[in-house]
Amino acid sequence: MRIKFASPAKHILIVSLLALSVQSSAFANDAALGQGLRECASGSYTQALSALQTAYARTDQTADNKVKAASALAQTYMQTHQAAKAEPYLAYAFDHASNKLDKAGYAIDFGNWQQQQGHAEQARHYYDTALQLAGPDAAIAISAGLNRQKLEAKKQTAAVNLKNLQALWQRLMQAGEQPQAASYSLNLGVQAKALGAEGQNLAFQAFDHARKLAAKQGQARLQLEALDQLAQLYEEAHRHDDALALTDQALLASQGQEAHDLLINVEWRHGRILWALAKNTEAIAAYQRALDHIEAIRTDIPVEYQDGRSSFRETLEPVYLGLADLLLQTSTQLNEVQKNAQLRRARDVLELLKQTELQDYLGDRCAVDTARANRKTGKSDVIADDTAILYPIILPDRLELLLETSKGMYSHSISMSAAKMRVDVLDFGNILKDNLSFKPQAKRLYQALLAPVDAELTQQGIRTLVIVPDGVLRLLPFAALHDGQQFAIEKYAIAVVPALSLTNTSARSRDGVTYKTLLAGMSEPGAVVDKLPGAMVEQLLAANPQTTANGRQVARAVLTRSLRNIPKVGEAVILNKPAQHQQLQQMLALAGVDEEIHTLEKLTSSQTLLNAKFTVAAFSQKVKTGDYQIVHIASHGVFGGNADSTFVMAHDDLITMDNLQGFLRAGGMKNQELELLTLSACETAEGDDRAPLGLSGAALKARARSALGSLWPVSDDAATLLMGQFYRRLAEPATSKAQALQKAQLELMKNNQFSHPFYWAPFIMVGSWL
Repeated sequence: MRIKFASPAKHILIVSLLALSVQSSAFANDAALGQGLRECASGSYTQALSALQTAYARTDQTADNKVKAASALAQTYMQTHQAAKAEPYLAYAFDHASNKLDKAGYAIDFGNWQQQQGHAEQARHYYDTALQLAGPDAAIAISAGLNRQKLEAKKQTAAVNLKNLQALWQRLMQAGEQPQAASYSLNLGVQAKALGAEGQNLAFQAFDHARKLAAKQGQARLQLEALDQLAQLYEEAHRHDDALALTDQALLASQGQEAHDLLINVEWRHGRILWALAKNTEAIAAYQRALDHIEAIRTDIPVEYQDGRSSFRETLEPVYLGLADLLLQTSTQLNEVQKNAQLRRARDVLELLKQTELQDYLGDRCAVDTARANRKTGKSDVIADDTAILYPIILPDRLELLLETSKGMYSHSISMSAAKMRVDVLDFGNILKDNLSFKPQAKRLYQALLAPVDAELTQQGIRTLVIVPDGVLRLLPFAALHDGQQFAIEKYAIAVVPALSLTNTSARSRDGVTYKTLLAGMSEPGAVVDKLPGAMVEQLLAANPQTTANGRQVARAVLTRSLRNIPKVGEAVILNKPAQHQQLQQMLALAGVDEEIHTLEKLTSSQTLLNAKFTVAAFSQKVKTGDYQIVHIASHGVFGGNADSTFVMAHDDLITMDNLQGFLRAGGMKNQELELLTLSACETAEGDDRAPLGLSGAALKARARSALGSLWPVSDDAATLLMGQFYRRLAEPATSKAQALQKAQLELMKNNQFSHPFYWAPFIMVGSWL
């Protein structure tokens, strides 16, 4: 009998796959199927998919084994959050099951898939179908009941939920020690625990029963999960000694198993408890083991769990930050040599954190892994004497500043909560965007973020400051921070990197080198307005963009300033009236783009695609030649909370991140990288601290050493002037990209019309600053 999943997102799928693995010995005549099921059981989902696809595709496959391969493929796709790929395999298994009991099991699988997609009625239909097919079978009844209870839980009171779970618990006890009983008991415990204090006793009973039964039946992985859940209950009750004893039992039970996915949580808890008991050395070791388990299965961890919850935010970020926090706190007790080494270790942990965060944003591990593998090593790892790398680390109760220069590592701790930092950064950004008085806020943020490292920066003659921002600080224009006498940009050339380990920092001599530039611009939108996501169109049509007396936009902000949540690129809305089409074209017109492109034509060795000539096909054809080292796009660019809601507008259609990657990694670009990708009219989603990762992601996908963009759009005149100054300065062989941007910003600052930071502060250089 196959076990059907029945608990919250992550746990549900693990149990379902485990059940399939129990049968792997029955498929000795199909090595690929047996291997795939074993890989599922160990959490190695990439290898599992490969083996199961082989088994499913075999022409000599038996009908029953093909059905089992289809079911296992569906479960694995669901575990890796590829729901769309799971559906046809679920349908195949359900339609081709050889008997009613198996068909009932596959009905529950299909019901669970429908539940994950938010299709409640369809889910109920399949659960009811399972009960009709299975008749008096107790296992199917309990499985369908647990899944149905999870479906209805949000609409019911805690008392009703507890009553239903208690009834299911009684049925489970009456069913006896069936092979799947431990799994069901574990699932029931997870649902009971979610009820809080009301469900705690039932959760304890269920987890303890699952632990004992799994041990008795030799189901080591289920035993490990049950011990993990019990330890969590004790930790939440602050019974640290009991939680530690159960965690030790879980670690003992894991010996000889490939259970990296489960041991992440076990070792993380181990570290937390040891830290609470002031056993710092042992706590650091436990946190490190948790990170080692993450790295062991990095490619198999689902990028996103059910209900849109990010696997990074839910399960990974706290592990990385916890270890970094421990290393930073305990470094104060060490001598200078030991402290420097420990701070470097903390930096390395933060680099892994940044890599994983960008993978999570992109939903694509390959681009990040390729950048990490391709990064130059050796001399490029040496920081120049006039350059400093700053890692601001936002912790719940404080801000940590980790500074690296050619002389070593330095750390500073500032008493400022994460909540306070977020409020101050967002307020400062809104003040700048509204062109208001800003000095008090600029000084306050300077005091928190830059003043503590001023002494080291001044003493070492730092001219370039490279920032690896954390969380809400990605929305902060560091250039506009003010020490009371001058702006930060007047003291330093400033660049931003998503992670130093993903940045090509090797210097390139530009003496005698003339970069060839592709200029692409859209001042008058064409058919692209019909391709915009429907939710975005509705909000745009409801907006009232500011215009000056002559009709020119005050800012290029029409596209997203009013949009709090950028929708995913998907089905376009059908415009009902020609007037709506025309209204969108007028709203999205960028009158200054023509002037910007014509200005840059005079300053660069370039070819131009403007308006109707800037089609997706024409752009693709040009960049694939490999003739260009710089690609400059003057058109609306939108960066949302993930790669799916990020795009650039061509005249006829949208250019997504995946499009960009495909164009810039094909043809003549296959074996070379861009020197610079410029998006002069891009904008990040309002208040979304993940959105600026879009510019970093675009650079990574395009295999560009550097990217120039903006946190918010500015006036056409300001953008044209700044871009002109930037490319003039970039033509100077001794001027780095960060310095070219700094000089362009300072020139704009001198212009009375554009002296306010609104006009020059949002422009940021991402990636290589050289």
